[in-house]
Amino acid sequence: MALEEVARRLEGAGIEWAVFAGAAATAYGVTRPLTDVDILVPAAEGKWAAALFPETKATNHEDGTHSLLLPGIDILAGLALMDLDEEMAKRLTRYEVAGVTVPVIPPEDNILLKAMWGRGADVGKHDWEDVEAMMAHLERLDWEYFYWRAASLSPRVQVEQALQRLERLWEQKSQRLTE
Repeated sequence: MALEEVARRLEGAGIEWAVFAGAAATAYGVTRPLTDVDILVPAAEGKWAAALFPETKATNHEDGTHSLLLPGIDILAGLALMDLDEEMAKRLTRYEVAGVTVPVIPPEDNILLKAMWGRGADVGKHDWEDVEAMMAHLERLDWEYFYWRAASLSPRVQVEQALQRLERLWEQKSQRLTE
């Protein structure tokens, strides 16, 4: 199913949604090829979103989230780390992804997600590579929002480690710009 059709169904039903993960990273400066498009909908709207795609089977997860796997597109209703909540929804911006203009989660949320996941090439992922590329490309981050969001995540040790690494990356970028 094409991203354009997924967008049409979600928007037609009035469901808040946004692209995140690797596809969102491309909106924020990552240049590697996309392998799929991940879409986030609020956890509370998971069953409603699933009903829009009767041709696929929803997977219900222990943490109360749901996912739909379409060819090349994964729709997740809530994430273990964060949900598409009101604060995130206020900051959605539209970018072109895979030839379709779509809502994309804020860079701060995408960076935090990928930093917390921290997966690498050994498992076929590019989380830190994407984080570094996004941070190198972005001119500014809303650090107040960034820290607010981080405060809601757990486990705290992992959050603190990710934040320290992200702060170092941003500081290194700032230093390079002033040299």
